[in-house]
Amino acid sequence: MDFYDPIPIPGGANCQLCHQDQGGGNEWNGYGWDIRLAVDDLTCDGADGSIPDGIVTYDEAVPCVEALDSDFDPGSFSNLGEIELGTQPGWTDGPNNTIFTLTAEILNQEPPAGIDPYDPGGTGGTGGTGGMGGQGGTGGDEMFPPGQYKRNTIVVVSPGQSIQKAIDRAQEGTRIYILAGDYTEPDNTTNGLNITKSGIHLIGQSNSQKRVRLLATNGQRNGIVVVPPDVPAAAQPIRPGSPLLKRTDCMGCHTDMGPPFPRHPDVPDVIPMDTDPWLYDIVIEGITVEGFSNNGIFTEHVDGFVFDDVESINNRNYGIFPVLSKNGVIKNSRSTGSDLDSALWVETSENVLVQGNLVENSTNGIEVSNSDDVLVVDNEMRNNAIGAAILLLPDIYDNKDSAKRIDLHNNWIHDNNNTNGARPGSILSFIPRGQGVLYVGVDESVASGNLIENNNFVGIAVVDYCLPFQGTPYACGSDSNVTLEFLLDQAAEDNRIANNELVNNGTMPDPGPFQDFAAELTLLTLPASFVGLPGDDTPYHRNCYENNQPEDAYFFSLFDATIGVPPPWTPPSCQ
Repeated sequence: MDFYDPIPIPGGANCQLCHQDQGGGNEWNGYGWDIRLAVDDLTCDGADGSIPDGIVTYDEAVPCVEALDSDFDPGSFSNLGEIELGTQPGWTDGPNNTIFTLTAEILNQEPPAGIDPYDPGGTGGTGGTGGMGGQGGTGGDEMFPPGQYKRNTIVVVSPGQSIQKAIDRAQEGTRIYILAGDYTEPDNTTNGLNITKSGIHLIGQSNSQKRVRLLATNGQRNGIVVVPPDVPAAAQPIRPGSPLLKRTDCMGCHTDMGPPFPRHPDVPDVIPMDTDPWLYDIVIEGITVEGFSNNGIFTEHVDGFVFDDVESINNRNYGIFPVLSKNGVIKNSRSTGSDLDSALWVETSENVLVQGNLVENSTNGIEVSNSDDVLVVDNEMRNNAIGAAILLLPDIYDNKDSAKRIDLHNNWIHDNNNTNGARPGSILSFIPRGQGVLYVGVDESVASGNLIENNNFVGIAVVDYCLPFQGTPYACGSDSNVTLEFLLDQAAEDNRIANNELVNNGTMPDPGPFQDFAAELTLLTLPASFVGLPGDDTPYHRNCYENNQPEDAYFFSLFDATIGVPPPWTPPSCQ
């Protein structure tokens, strides 16, 4: 191939740069297969700097796949990076290669002999996952289960080009690789990017020196919005002569994209249904979303999502924000500057892993509300007003009437003493700052193995919903969102607080009605009959504590204080 001249073809591979055999033929490695796919992808037209003419030549296809890692070498080197280092972009060491034919994939193949080195530094392979574009199969007409898509399209976007246009042209199952640089998308006045197709993988080629950055422009409110395309018929406003609303027309339904997301008067108040449309298999990776007035990354009705190495900066309401979604992973990411609310909020969702993230400089670091089976592990939460707010809320109770098994393990939660910047009069504005972990109305959850330190008000608090909001507009006796069903569920029950290390929490609470509750461990539960409510009439609701350190960490019990037992109080045991 002459495209890289004067860079020699690595190892004198000639045809085996792309093919299995020395004479070429119809058996390709991952690099050759990706080039073959690029020839059929009009988004590669002009990738070599030529004028697009509706035909993709090989000279255009080759630079179009430069940013990919076709051989899945363990160092994740790009194709161009390997060529410049004199190693094989399409082959990795050991029985770890995939061969592509017109009808099949052949896994776990050795590379051809005599064209090494295969990988920079001589590193070994990781095991036959297939070249880019081949994952999930590229030949045949077999049916795929819901949410599984053939990986048969690759798109590369460079600075100066439009990511949204690439998304609009993409088919389901497309991987869109975005080269490092700054991007603005001015065509939509509300959202930076809209994803309304299943199987879209939006992968930024960020590195330690330079990231892919999606920047707000012209007052845009949301960074990346991932939703099914259509508004369900029951939720459509009646506007004679107007076209039906699309889900991405956020301001067509709402007057504001900040909480409580008020609707236009003619938009019906409809409870979302599982039978409403869903998107499947969404990946966003290696992208910074910055400066949007409301939200960074938002999903609704997405089944199967991965946010990896994403960064939310100064998106003021919510940084990373999955709603009514399930089977998701948020990992290795950072969210900062959501000063009006939460850096990362999992809302009305289920089966979500939140792992290895840094959340800071926000009102809530991580918030999980009305969600089930959420694992929050190995994260750092610092310099927020509240490190982790785990809540059952009445205003979204109709959307999801449960908050169970929201577990916090092995997190570092420290120095969460920032000013509570929530909108005045909102429910969040009544919650004191200086808290490490706050469980409100949540059931069957575990906080274990966390290091919680230097939070001025509380290390870990477990609280019945109705107790802290007495005397506010959200009091259970006056808030119209509080139904009988919610009252029966408002108690925090069956939670376990175990094996946490607590250091210097509760030593400097703000003056006010809550200051006497300051402690390393705080339990604000009462028998329902004490406050005239239906529901659990036990004092501690089977919440329990074990092996937290230090053993004599100060514990505040509202029940014991209420019945006149003098401190020190002993936490209820899990035995």
